[in-house]
Order: sequence, then C-alpha cells, then structure tokens
Amino acid sequence: MAEDLLREDVVAVVDCMVEEILERGGIVQPPVDAIALAQQHLGMTICLDKSQPQRGRAQRAGGKQQIFLRPEPTEERHQWTVAHEIGEHLKRALMQRLGLEPAEVKAMAGESLANLFAYRLLVPSCWFTDHARELNFNVLKLKERYKTASHEVIAWRFLDLPDPCIVTIVDNEHISRRRSNAWPTRRKLEPAEEKCQRYVHHYSRPKMIQENGWTVHGWPVHQLDWKREILRSVLEDV
Repeated sequence: MAEDLLREDVVAVVDCMVEEILERGGIVQPPVDAIALAQQHLGMTICLDKSQPQRGRAQRAGGKQQIFLRPEPTEERHQWTVAHEIGEHLKRALMQRLGLEPAEVKAMAGESLANLFAYRLLVPSCWFTDHARELNFNVLKLKERYKTASHEVIAWRFLDLPDPCIVTIVDNEHISRRRSNAWPTRRKLEPAEEKCQRYVHHYSRPKMIQENGWTVHGWPVHQLDWKREILRSVLEDV
C-alpha cells in the first residue's frame, strides 16, 4: 500500500530509473539535457504552443508521446517542464516497481512522483552528493556544472543529502520557501540569516556569515525587476 512506503524506498526506485535513463542516453556527467533526452532516446516529440495556459502538457498521437510547451523566458523552465512530463510518462512504470496500483497514486505522501523524478533527473543523485561537497555546496558553482537546472532546483536538492541544513528561497524580500532536513524551522530568518540575506540583496554578491553558532551562505539570483536570494544555513552547535 502507498501509505506503507517509506520515502527512501520511493527515492531509491526513482534514482534507479534515472540512472537507467542516463545510461540509455549515454549521459555520464552533467548537465542533463531533458529535452534532448526526451526527443533522441525516449521517442518523444516536443512542440511550442503559445495558446496553452499551463507550462506543459503531454498527449499521445500516432503512437508517439508529444509534449507541448508554453514559451518561457528561461531555458531552465523548459527543461523542468520536460523533465516533469518525462516523469509523468514513466509514472506507471515507477508505480509498478513500487508495487502500487494506479488508483493508489493519490496516497503518495504529499509529493508528486513526477516532481520527484524531475528534480532527480536534472540533478542526479549519482553525481550530486560528491559534486556538492567538492564545491562546498556553492550554488553558483554547481549551477555552472548543472546548467539545465535552475538555482532553486539545485539548492532544494541539498535537502536530499545527509548533510544537515536549512534551505531558504527569498523572493523580493519575502520568504517563498523554507525547509530543513534536520531541525524544526519557522518561517522567519535567524539574525545571521537576515544579515546574510540583506548583504546579498543589496550588493548582488555571495556572502558567508558565521554568527551565534550559525553558518549561513547566501547567493544572488538577480534580474532587473526581480531579486531572489538563496540561503543555505547550518547550525554548527548541534
């Protein structure tokens, strides 16, 4: 039953399928081009459709899977949409490996299989653990390596690693996402986090703050009319 599955069991199955697909595509290092993978190795057709309201939709026609994309301002959004649709396409196979019936998909605890797949296809576990530590969890340096994944996708993958941390996404001075893989969190920055975020927001430069047992790294993802800061925080005294 879906409710009896542990998240680590689901993740292991998803990671295994991702590795199989990467091997099929001959991809041995990042970045993962989900669009090329879908077209060249999974037999999918990808089209732009300006009229559709959602980012992407899939349908079968002539025996082939088609993915229709709404034009987006960044390539990373297209990559995410296609990675997600690949996950939707493979959902039945994933559920079979998990021993689930199609009717049980809604019982999966709060997390879309397609979302889980998309994160792990663009930033595969088989490489990311070593790369994150090698580059000291530096989002900007990791982005250079995982070019098809957004900064946010890369940062959110930190939570899947055994290294304890809090990841916070701040958009235009407001916390949009904040989660920990180790400690209880509240939707409010600690003083060291506030100091780091303010510096990154004002100067558009990365910053590291060590204060009151906290080590906080912050990175800017800034555009002319929109500012995002990504924080990775570690409570060193625990």
